[in-house]
Amino acid sequence: MKLSISCDFDGTITVTDTVNALLAEFAEPEWLEIEEDWCAGKFGSRECLARQTELLRIEPDRLDAYLDAVAVDADAKAFFGDCRLLGVPVSVVSDGYDWAVRRVLASMGVRGVPIVANRLIHTGGDRWTVRFPHATPACGSGVCKCAAANAKAVMMHIGDGRSDLCVSDLADVVFAKGHLLQSRTERGLESIPFDGFCEIRARLPEIAALSAAPATPVQKIA
Repeated sequence: MKLSISCDFDGTITVTDTVNALLAEFAEPEWLEIEEDWCAGKFGSRECLARQTELLRIEPDRLDAYLDAVAVDADAKAFFGDCRLLGVPVSVVSDGYDWAVRRVLASMGVRGVPIVANRLIHTGGDRWTVRFPHATPACGSGVCKCAAANAKAVMMHIGDGRSDLCVSDLADVVFAKGHLLQSRTERGLESIPFDGFCEIRARLPEIAALSAAPATPVQKIA
């Protein structure tokens, strides 16, 4: 069965979380109270992001300039090139803003990669709202990554945060760091730890080849 890859964006492709960075720089201070309530489990990330986005104060041209300066993993662009050469479908699945994902990938020179993310909408001046076209009733996230990545294939997921937990439980191969790695380790689940895409690139040809062999326990690759 063919390999299919879903890849997180914030803190995985980018060095920092672009949503939190934007809110810290350009939102009304009340965004922090909403963040604390979300961390305490009072509501899901969909409600959290909806409320925080209403507090964002930045004009579109300034937003684009800010995103153009976002630091990314040095090997991320080459990783997408590897996927293309190997014929491995890959998508960016993010619980952040589609505007940020598209702008940063374009700045990287990455084209033609499917993007699943929350829709950031400019409502005029420095005001914004967000829509959730990839939400599901049973999931509190803006993007239900499980639904987005549920393909008839050997699934590989790359991520670092809370939004990656559920989809990683469905994946056959998981590259994990940060909170995701910590959570999976505590739950006794196998992951391939990584710091950057250079490590993923080194393993990708092997995983792509093994996934084509039905008798191979791909989920045991570590």
